[in-house]
Amino acid sequence: MILFINAFSQNNNADFTPSAEEEPALPTEKVARESEIGVHIDRYLSGIEVMGFSGAVIVSEGDNIVLRKGYGLADRETRRPYTPTTVQSHGSITKQMTGAAILLLESRGQLSVDDPVAKYFDDIPRGKQDITIHQLLTHSSGMPGGVGSDEEPTGARAYIDRVMRVPLQFDPGTDYAYSNVGYALLGMIVEQVSGQGYEQFLREELLLPAGLTETGYLLPTWDRDRLAVGYRHGERWGFVYERGWLRDGPGWHLRANGGLHTTADDMYRWFKNILQGQDVLGKETVRRWTKGYVTESNGASRYGYGWVVYDSEWGPMIAHSGSNTIFSADFVWLPEKEFFFYIQGNTSMIAADELRSSILGAAFKSDFLMPPLVGSEDNANPGLAQEREGGYYLDGGKLELTTDDTRLVAKLWGQPVLNLMLNPTERQKKHFAKLNRRTRDAMDKLEAGRKDALAGLMREGEDPIAPTSVLLNRINQIGNLDSLHVIGTFANTPGSRFADYGPWTTFVYAEFANWNQYWNFVWNKDSTFEGDYSGPWPTFILIPTARDQYTGIRQGPPWDTIEILFRDPCLVVAEQRACPEI
Repeated sequence: MILFINAFSQNNNADFTPSAEEEPALPTEKVARESEIGVHIDRYLSGIEVMGFSGAVIVSEGDNIVLRKGYGLADRETRRPYTPTTVQSHGSITKQMTGAAILLLESRGQLSVDDPVAKYFDDIPRGKQDITIHQLLTHSSGMPGGVGSDEEPTGARAYIDRVMRVPLQFDPGTDYAYSNVGYALLGMIVEQVSGQGYEQFLREELLLPAGLTETGYLLPTWDRDRLAVGYRHGERWGFVYERGWLRDGPGWHLRANGGLHTTADDMYRWFKNILQGQDVLGKETVRRWTKGYVTESNGASRYGYGWVVYDSEWGPMIAHSGSNTIFSADFVWLPEKEFFFYIQGNTSMIAADELRSSILGAAFKSDFLMPPLVGSEDNANPGLAQEREGGYYLDGGKLELTTDDTRLVAKLWGQPVLNLMLNPTERQKKHFAKLNRRTRDAMDKLEAGRKDALAGLMREGEDPIAPTSVLLNRINQIGNLDSLHVIGTFANTPGSRFADYGPWTTFVYAEFANWNQYWNFVWNKDSTFEGDYSGPWPTFILIPTARDQYTGIRQGPPWDTIEILFRDPCLVVAEQRACPEI
């Protein structure tokens, strides 16, 4: 019953050496000055570009493109700029294309979303035989999230054998759990029903009819110089295709659920000609494609057929993001506002899928806090930044510097360093010291396994068992806890990440043998524990403005800034010296 097609008679070289193809003739980069939305989004992205964002965005308002622009570098080694025609993986946005392929086949009478998977695969275990295509599409099948790394060059038969041995997370149709496995199986169904390879069917039946010539795994013949290089924590990561692809594309851990390569321009064509134009799928099919069917675990959205549907403050929002933590992308449509944007980027420093709320804020909120515009030194040298990596110590703390191209990324360790960089009042400093002591006491009890470890942080009469159990469960699940470090406390100033939750945050670094977690303990006004939230390490990005001078920008609103000088071998902040440990 299982049929797998190798539809690639060309471009199937495992070394992935695409032939040169002339870059398509498209409009030049633009910022529509008559559009406040375009101007404001460009202003925001220009601010974070100097902090490390690199990628491309395309924005439309009504029928007009109001912003189409690249930022930063697609290749830092050659200093090649990122443009709207730069090619990169868009991650799980691939899922909406797989969903469209399934619905196109259904519209032709070749399958039904109510079909059980047992119709398409042999030797299905009893508990999985009644899983439907609809449940695979909506992540309600109970299938696991994944069964291996994206980088494993796993063929279809081996992949299916592994999937069928893994137990379901829940009975099909009773819950929701995001599953790359489900979409890989959908890609196999597309191949079996169509008699074509997944990418070939997608290209011939959906992409080319909609004018997308730049989207795919191997079939588009991009010039290699149009591909974005990926960067992780300032280090070159490289290209997706270099990591375990088969002759006809990625292994099935990635195929049909992620990893398709595209450009910002092509994703605008996808929006106009498939999603909004409805020319290829038809109006009713598009409605079913973009309908939210299953409530996601956070309760704030519903999953459709490769789409997430939200009730936003600007009306319904149809969207999906994608990321492998290096390359990331986001696709967002507000039908009632007639507003669309697609953004992609090639660095883990500032991931494109995390930019959604900021782009929407820049577009529609009058009180949105813009990052500062800092002019980087024209001749800044990545080599000089590398020479300055390392720990710079104060009494009771340090700045840990790592490079990100010409920039330095400063992680703040210890209350003295947080005070130096964020400049709280003397009264706040005393209060922060008390919160740190209380948190340290709670962490000591947590390391000892006390079920009521957070009791000293709670309001009188509040049960400490439930919030403590959450942290104990994390520790037990990860295992091999080394230490819980109380890094320090800072004020949640207006516009900052946790400002709506409480006035102060104490940051805890949970260090495990092979893992780490960042815990943010937010406090109520009466200095009792409000909750624990995930979030980044307190960090400043240091922008070189001269050979020995940097402007530090806090990585996130309210974008605090501070001037830093290097006087070898130390750095100087607010007349205090921080020096390497001797």
